[in-house]
Amino acid sequence: MKNNFTILLLLFVSLNSFGQQIIDSAFAFQSDSAKKYSLYVPSNYDENDDNAAMLALHPLNTNRWDAESWRDTLIQFAESNDIILICPDGGIDGRVDDPIDTAFTTVLLDSVQQWYHIDDNEIFVMGFSWGGKTAYTYGLRRKDKFRGFLIIGPAITFSEVSGIIDNAFKEAFFLIHGSNDSPAIRYTPFVDTLSNLNTCLETRFLDGVGHTIDFPNRNQILTDGLNYLKSENCGLSSTRNLPTSAINIYPNPSNGRIILDDVNLRDFSISLTDVNGKKIDFVINNNTLQVKHKFAGFAYLELRNTSERKFAKILIQ
Repeated sequence: MKNNFTILLLLFVSLNSFGQQIIDSAFAFQSDSAKKYSLYVPSNYDENDDNAAMLALHPLNTNRWDAESWRDTLIQFAESNDIILICPDGGIDGRVDDPIDTAFTTVLLDSVQQWYHIDDNEIFVMGFSWGGKTAYTYGLRRKDKFRGFLIIGPAITFSEVSGIIDNAFKEAFFLIHGSNDSPAIRYTPFVDTLSNLNTCLETRFLDGVGHTIDFPNRNQILTDGLNYLKSENCGLSSTRNLPTSAINIYPNPSNGRIILDDVNLRDFSISLTDVNGKKIDFVINNNTLQVKHKFAGFAYLELRNTSERKFAKILIQ
């Protein structure tokens, strides 16, 4: 994994930090020697200011819809709204929710936040079709990462989110769906459930539209959705509103024993997760955490109380 980040850094050094950028690149990740991604940086990007970003997840169609073509589809929308597009590629099968793809998405998103000046409170997730399904399944497992969800015609059944849909509580959603795109399966159950979960919810139900991204007034409707998500304060969870600081930890890399300096662990709730959002079990001894089961890879440590949020990224070997 160290080599991945070295490659990422080298890629970034070669980029121009100013103005409009259209980037198609790849780096070795897990079993893929060249995992692809595409980015778009709008012409008004300012490296000295906070910038909004959108994780944009492409649909399942290996002939047209990959990271590059999905990014190109959304360029006008991104440019007019001054938003950075981050588009991971689903690989040879076109799916963006395989385990390698979701892990790659997390690493890519973290990397782009290092490459560019992005406001942590202004990161959104969107997707169409299979990408819309992944916006639910990936986004709800990492809801504290995203300001809101812009979901278009997801190719999904409700059973696929039955274990995580409660994570949508008090989050912000803008759903776009065609009346000819199986609404009884892919739309209505989600509208009903999200409404019951006290989410901030707005919808566009498009009469006579099927399973397509090329619906009338697309860019305006996407802009309406983005503006809605930006305006809804209920989409800002208590975690995102807290002052955020880094934890001083060592050693990093770690063998599973994590020591925290200048922190009274009794004052915080603590979570440790892997890059897929899965919880890692640990035990606490004074100011030390010890991972209970064998684990290797990057982990995310978060300490939270009513007034503060601390975080750290750890490589466990």
